[in-house]
Amino acid sequence: MRRCGWVHGSSGNDWTGDTTLAKVTDYVVRVSQTAPRNAIRRLTGLRAGMVPLMLVLLIGSQARSQVVRAIVRADENQNNLLKDDAWRPYQSAFPFRRDGEAFICDNGADVNAKGGVSQAVVLNQSFAQPILASVWSKAEGVGGQRDADYSLYLDLVYTDGEPLWGQIAAFKVGTHDWQRAEVRVFPAKPVKEVYFHMLLRSHSGKASFKRPQLCQIAAARDAVIFDGMPVKPTGAGKEGFWVRDVAADSDFHSLENGQALGLKMELKKSMQGEAAFFTGSLTDTTGKDRAVTLVFATPVSGDGWHWLADPRQDSTALQQENVCASRFGDTGTGRLSLYPYAAVSRGNQGQAIALNMGKPAFFRVGFDAGLGELYVACDLGLVKEKAAAEFSFCAFPFNGAAGFRGATARFYEVFPEYFICRTPRQGLWMPFQKISQVEGWQDFGFRFKEGNDETEWDDAHDIITFRYTEPMTWWMPMPKDLPRTLEAALAEANRRAAQGDRNAQALLTSGHHDESGQFVARILREPWCDGAVWSMNSSPGIRGDVTDFKNKWNAGLRDKLYGKGRKGDLGGEYVDSSEGYVTAELDFRREHLAAAQTSLTFSAEDFRPAVFRGLIAYEYVRAIAEDLHGMGKLMMANATPGRLCWLAPWLDVMGTETDWNPGGKWQPMSDGEMLYRRVLCGPKPYCFLMNTDFTAFSHELVEKYMKRCLAYGMFPGFFSHNASEDHYFSQPRLYNRDRDLFKKYVPLCKTVAEAGWQPITRARSDNPKVYVERFGEKYLTVFNDSGRQTEVVITLTSEASGKVRELVGGTDLPVMDGKLTLSLKAEDVAVIVQDRH
Repeated sequence: MRRCGWVHGSSGNDWTGDTTLAKVTDYVVRVSQTAPRNAIRRLTGLRAGMVPLMLVLLIGSQARSQVVRAIVRADENQNNLLKDDAWRPYQSAFPFRRDGEAFICDNGADVNAKGGVSQAVVLNQSFAQPILASVWSKAEGVGGQRDADYSLYLDLVYTDGEPLWGQIAAFKVGTHDWQRAEVRVFPAKPVKEVYFHMLLRSHSGKASFKRPQLCQIAAARDAVIFDGMPVKPTGAGKEGFWVRDVAADSDFHSLENGQALGLKMELKKSMQGEAAFFTGSLTDTTGKDRAVTLVFATPVSGDGWHWLADPRQDSTALQQENVCASRFGDTGTGRLSLYPYAAVSRGNQGQAIALNMGKPAFFRVGFDAGLGELYVACDLGLVKEKAAAEFSFCAFPFNGAAGFRGATARFYEVFPEYFICRTPRQGLWMPFQKISQVEGWQDFGFRFKEGNDETEWDDAHDIITFRYTEPMTWWMPMPKDLPRTLEAALAEANRRAAQGDRNAQALLTSGHHDESGQFVARILREPWCDGAVWSMNSSPGIRGDVTDFKNKWNAGLRDKLYGKGRKGDLGGEYVDSSEGYVTAELDFRREHLAAAQTSLTFSAEDFRPAVFRGLIAYEYVRAIAEDLHGMGKLMMANATPGRLCWLAPWLDVMGTETDWNPGGKWQPMSDGEMLYRRVLCGPKPYCFLMNTDFTAFSHELVEKYMKRCLAYGMFPGFFSHNASEDHYFSQPRLYNRDRDLFKKYVPLCKTVAEAGWQPITRARSDNPKVYVERFGEKYLTVFNDSGRQTEVVITLTSEASGKVRELVGGTDLPVMDGKLTLSLKAEDVAVIVQDRH
């Protein structure tokens, strides 16, 4: 097993008085004194260097489980912020009508209609407070496919003016009776205003809506918000495991005796230095389908702790619940943590809780300030065919004075195998276009090639070439005369399968099923495919002679590509759309539940167990990576890390396609988004492809793009306005115009990136809009993220005086008493090299 862990605090455990467990502990100690070390590791699941502390098997007792968090349940209509006389048409040209309590939008046959009902609500929150919205809808002949255009749709505006658009819960299409949709929003900042929309736009048909509700989730007297729910705790401050039956809307029950609510938990604990590792499983004993949330919480004693949201926010004001997560509205309780760990600090003290990314689940990690607890929660689905769900995570202390960066540095030490850089030489990502056809290609710093169309040439010129695959989808072009319906698409897929099309045959074994047992597709017109894109389960565990995984990776293909008879020496495999942007969020197919190698989760709508697409992606990437790394080859992926933290450990090169100038308006990726990618990649290369209208992307904007990439040690690549046509590097007039910028900035990007990003900067800026990052032992980047020229003082950890070299301008700069003064234009960057000898 890999290093693991449900979180454990530094204060020890609560179980040492149990005589049965004492016998188990004594047994482990006696074995450790007599057995060979390898045998101990096999017994306990520990890796070299880990000290076995306790092996615990928590078996079911007959005692009733204790309610430790009782949920405060309010009347559904209580505190509804929506006003019955404030409703307006979504667009005035498409009015709605009222029929009793129902709001009716009838688009008839018009697929371009913009029907809907809207209301704006001013909140003016003084602190970030969870928001709950819900509505019921009934459909009559609603056409098209399930999407955001027939949905409960919220737009929010924070009090600082920043928007949060598109928090949705989509309804089923076709004809159906009343269906409830719910959106929970856990805002990162206080919310000024909410726009509540009940939409039926770009769909034909008729929809009715009733009982719309909008409220703020406020804790009642003697209650707090815990994992998004208002609860009244008992026994607060006690470390332990709890479980909640989400489908039954139960309270949180203690697992202190190893069982509760028809569930049994098994647990192992070990220590490595001061880090506590926990691994185990939760098993259903009822034989029924289950939807549960498993929680571990550990108290953080005393006052004055700060929530560490990200590398720039080390002293965020505490609220009741602090979680950094993205929203997956169809899955579990709706939130998936972005970072694999959560951390708090107080002076030099720091405490963190972390998921082991080698054993992922649909999870959240956070700090509940109202209870003074760090916690991790996993939304787990259990079925008779797969009755157990495994978990693995850890808790560790760190230097709190270094804030989030201190937690990151310690996380790297705890899981060093997840941050191995296998590409000491780095550079730009080239998609598809032949590098040999670029005039003076040597000036552009190419290193990673997507597509194996000239592998032998790439080998001869030290370019690492990756073969293209795309998991979780089958893009099926459809003849122009076929109607663009799911029924016609399925008939076409069956026709192709009968004719021996392996992609179509794989749909029959690997295609997702929706809640009704139907195959799942989206009808799309893209430059590369006009037809249907099918959602596929690409897990290696799917059974069948022809599966999506076997089509894309198998022993014969591996030998052909990497064996003795290969043509050219491929560097490895490339995974496109790695987080599944067009793939259905959940796969309900029954035989796929049993085939999953990771934990199941459940549907937010009806709590039905399902496979989360992010874990399908994990299983696909991990299986191929383990094969390739064993051969000394590499893995590269597009569009990650975006919202999934657990792909990064198995990948060697990461990146994404992006547009920083949509509609001709400069909108670069934010500092928070850049840092998120930098933290999860660590020393590994991160590469961008600019996908924009290059007629509106000037030489000046190219330089801005390159400067920002340099600041984070990333690589500024170029592709196409639509990811297909008019490739930047197929147009000499473009790349020749910008050649001087490539020659200036890409070598600097290589210098800092190859030195390796370090979380601890050893330097401090006196301006919050001027950022400092460290690479290796001697390089610093300094970036002015403001819109005006700024003078900044950088304080170095060393108080020495002398000079440092600034590499962008090629000048020497004086240092007095460890302080360096720089003047930077708006969005300008400097690279400082320090001689530490």
